[in-house]
Amino acid sequence: MGPKLATEHGGGALCGSMEGTLLAQGYDFEYLTTREEFSFWRCSCGGTFLHPRPAPTALPTIYPENYYSYNFQDKLGPLVMRFKSLTERAKVAAYTPYLRPQARVLDIGCGDGHVLRQLDDNYSPPLDLEGVEFSEHGVAATQSLGYRVHVGPIEEVELPEAAFDLVIMNQLIEHVRDPKAVLRKIARALAPGGHLFIETPNIDSLDARLFRKRYWGGYHLPRHFHLFDTVSLGRIVEESGLRTISQKPLVCPQFWIISVQNWLKDRGATKLAEWISPFNPLLLAPATVIELIHQRVSWTSNQQVVAQAASSAQGKS
Repeated sequence: MGPKLATEHGGGALCGSMEGTLLAQGYDFEYLTTREEFSFWRCSCGGTFLHPRPAPTALPTIYPENYYSYNFQDKLGPLVMRFKSLTERAKVAAYTPYLRPQARVLDIGCGDGHVLRQLDDNYSPPLDLEGVEFSEHGVAATQSLGYRVHVGPIEEVELPEAAFDLVIMNQLIEHVRDPKAVLRKIARALAPGGHLFIETPNIDSLDARLFRKRYWGGYHLPRHFHLFDTVSLGRIVEESGLRTISQKPLVCPQFWIISVQNWLKDRGATKLAEWISPFNPLLLAPATVIELIHQRVSWTSNQQVVAQAASSAQGKS
């Protein structure tokens, strides 16, 4: 059992209220940094929030050295690495229409710098690439690739105004304490005509409903502080000085696998849970098929919003 964590009050991302209906309870099934139980609450405004949640002093504990975004290369076998490379290239292809030569790009929560590296490898002419990262491991890895890193949580990092042509928040908004304040900071940091890409779990996806009470992989306890459905994500974007350009479902087979893995771990089936891994190519393939089929008829495990600063969007209308 891990150490007892320092905690603080949580609240709804849209309204700030600590009032809500209990949605789910669980612990850190994935990394076992603590066996304390944490609870997600559904607010009347549509947001879902963790309360209580780890305090800032607990961040080094809940993001251990082996955290997945710090060392992709070490964790993935050749087949899974190939799958990951294809998905990252698809993301880069989605960014390309919004880029220009020497565009200034910021990846918030850049981890080991893998997205910046993909942009560097697959876009020509060169881009001005930067990241934001608070962990020592992620900062060191990204700097070793030659990229500038703004060190610290995004809530504390000072960003220049009207500076960035593209800001990327892949699996990040759900980790921050005050999503609306962070989005407002990004709105100020976007250059005229600049775009923000947000990728985050969808709390109303099929897998989220099936594993609602405890095991859903998108909970990522206790690191996810806020979760959104399509309506609440669109609303918080609009209330933060941004305008939604597009919103769509994204395929995320890993959440299906992690949900089953969490269920097994909670029942003591440790050996089987080690095999039921999001890094197992034998499981990634069928889980991907499930997500692709589901994507054709409904919203999947993840969602993406592309937004602009409201002033830029209005200027184009």
